[in-house]
Amino acid sequence: MDFLQKYKKWFIIGLLAFSVVLMAFTGRTGYQQGFIRSAFGVVMTGGQNIFTNIGNWFSDRWNFFTSMNELHGENQRLLAENERLEMLLAQQMHLLAENQIYAEMLYLRRQYDDYAILGAEVVSHDPSNWTSTIIVNRGANDGIAVDMAVLAPGGLAGRIDSVGPNYAVVSMLIEDAVAVSAQTLRTSVWGVVSGDVNLASYGLLRMNHIDPHADLTVGDEIITSHISSIFPPGIFVGHVEEVGQTAGGGRFALIRPAVDFSRITHVLIITDIFE
Repeated sequence: MDFLQKYKKWFIIGLLAFSVVLMAFTGRTGYQQGFIRSAFGVVMTGGQNIFTNIGNWFSDRWNFFTSMNELHGENQRLLAENERLEMLLAQQMHLLAENQIYAEMLYLRRQYDDYAILGAEVVSHDPSNWTSTIIVNRGANDGIAVDMAVLAPGGLAGRIDSVGPNYAVVSMLIEDAVAVSAQTLRTSVWGVVSGDVNLASYGLLRMNHIDPHADLTVGDEIITSHISSIFPPGIFVGHVEEVGQTAGGGRFALIRPAVDFSRITHVLIITDIFE
């Protein structure tokens, strides 16, 4: 576009000179002067229009590419800003999740403040048994011992199975090797709650050894009983989801645990020893 603007005047000057020569050459014949003047006007006007149109075309193309370049830059800026905002959102969501966990742990701690309790963080899961065994970052150096009760948001989670200097392995209540003496909160009906390999995939526990004539119904709350050398009494275990009868005439109940074993990230360990 600058090239055309620069040399357009020289083109016009050339046309003008050419016209002057023609006029001088034909000056002796007056009848041709009107024709030359007309031709000169046509040439000058047409040439200027041509250059104007060409200049406008290049100007439009230049503006188009300039706009595209600006749009590309703006697009890159918006992409970077979007990435920054997504990162901030992820950070905020992480903080909200952490705050929710701390709020749940604080509520749990206040529920059982009669006991000596130590908080711990889950650092690993048993890859072969994701929901049944966890490893926490507290161990013998922190006073942790085998068979101490472990709580998680909701209530009873399990017990300490083994201990290292700075870690401990926790067997979850959903593990069939863990059993707890329990009772209903409403009528104090007693039974033994444990995991069951056939119920683990449904996230359920089984309560056995129930009196056939006991007052037990769906929705009853289950807590730990005082008949235990491991678990303190009064810890919330879950709700009765189904009541059934065994082939021998006994009764059993399916318990929906209070703890979601698949999302445990922090626990509370009751360090009191119960004989």
